[in-house]
Amino acid sequence: MNILIIEDDEFLSNKIKWLFLKKDWVNLVKIISNFEDFVNCYHNVNNFDIILVDIYLSNNSKRDTWIEIIKLIRNKNKLVPIIVISWLNDIGWLRLWFDNWANDYICKPFRLAELEIRVLKLMKDYFKIENLWKDDKLEYNWLIYFFGTNKFTFDWNVIELTKLSKSILLLLLSRKESLISEICIIEKVWWDNYWYVDRNIRVAISRLKKWLSKYWLDSWIHNIRWEWYILKK
Repeated sequence: MNILIIEDDEFLSNKIKWLFLKKDWVNLVKIISNFEDFVNCYHNVNNFDIILVDIYLSNNSKRDTWIEIIKLIRNKNKLVPIIVISWLNDIGWLRLWFDNWANDYICKPFRLAELEIRVLKLMKDYFKIENLWKDDKLEYNWLIYFFGTNKFTFDWNVIELTKLSKSILLLLLSRKESLISEICIIEKVWWDNYWYVDRNIRVAISRLKKWLSKYWLDSWIHNIRWEWYILKK
């Protein structure tokens, strides 16, 4: 899972970043500190699974910049969870946040453990909606991903994988029996690290297949004309 933090408090944003990077279920975390940088990476919004937005970025003259940010996000993605970060907590602001398509809010100062609980709950709901999950798992021919523990099993045996391999396999599993382009995988798993292309993605897929070969699952990942991948038994 990928997290975007839009927050100008460097100390706070880095605390949040390192909190989540320690979690097995988080792939990458990106920090943006101003509106201009957000606009520059706006085309990558769909690569994130949850977005945290500070209500006021101090280096912007307009106090409603956060509304513009949320509207831009919603133009690209109607479902991705958005949590507003604010030191305001009166009912008028609360109504304004939800009227502008935020999913949740948390008031400063807040406990990092509370933020983690809110993020995990929203991410779980988002993945259920996006992938039509009925339970806390995604399943395909005895290959199962459990969201709560961030583990894959096959025939009830736990599959040992690196964080990178888990991210790639989860993407393939969430779009099982559908072609996924190399570009899609790069943008979703590595986003702004565009140096990680061509041969390197094939190395990553090769390593994933090597892990899966212990469970006779490597043949389920097919490369089509060197530009597309598909998970299909």
